[in-house]
Amino acid sequence: MKRVMLPALIFSALLFSCGDHTGKKVNDTVTEKAAEAGLTVNDEEEKTGKFSFDGKEVSGKIQTQYFGDKEKGNFSVLCQHNESDDPMDANHELLQVIFLTEKDATGNPDLKIYDNGSSLPMTEPKPGIVAVSLSGVGNGFGDETFTGSEKSTGSIQVNNRTVIIKDLVLYTRSGDKRTVSATIPF
Repeated sequence: MKRVMLPALIFSALLFSCGDHTGKKVNDTVTEKAAEAGLTVNDEEEKTGKFSFDGKEVSGKIQTQYFGDKEKGNFSVLCQHNESDDPMDANHELLQVIFLTEKDATGNPDLKIYDNGSSLPMTEPKPGIVAVSLSGVGNGFGDETFTGSEKSTGSIQVNNRTVIIKDLVLYTRSGDKRTVSATIPF
């Protein structure tokens, strides 16, 4: 449950921290709360990634996260697009990819989409399984997150510390779908 809530917490805080002086305070608070929960956020390097969903291409800042221990815990790469500084009247999208570990992300050539939600299972982790989720505000996004399912098609790979997603079809619980492609260096 903690793994599902933390990305939502971080997304919400980032959503409301854009463009004003309180943003630094909010980001610092999010980082502190994340650390208390065993999550390390790395956003020191200014990297930009790009992703598209259903033909609309966006770009955004990249963050990496470690859930617990950096060697043994899950590793996450996020790319967030903010179209405007006003979170109440803007389009915001967040694409997150969670790997078993950073070593699995960079060294496993056979990656497969996890088909049961936006976070990896806490028991019986399997190398090469990757959870992908797409969420947002605006652009037709509702309250549900788009994630991998047994119907998902497309591909994901990591090449030279860059996540490459090609025509990955993600679904909501109610059956809506989005086709995602991305290039996200980390």
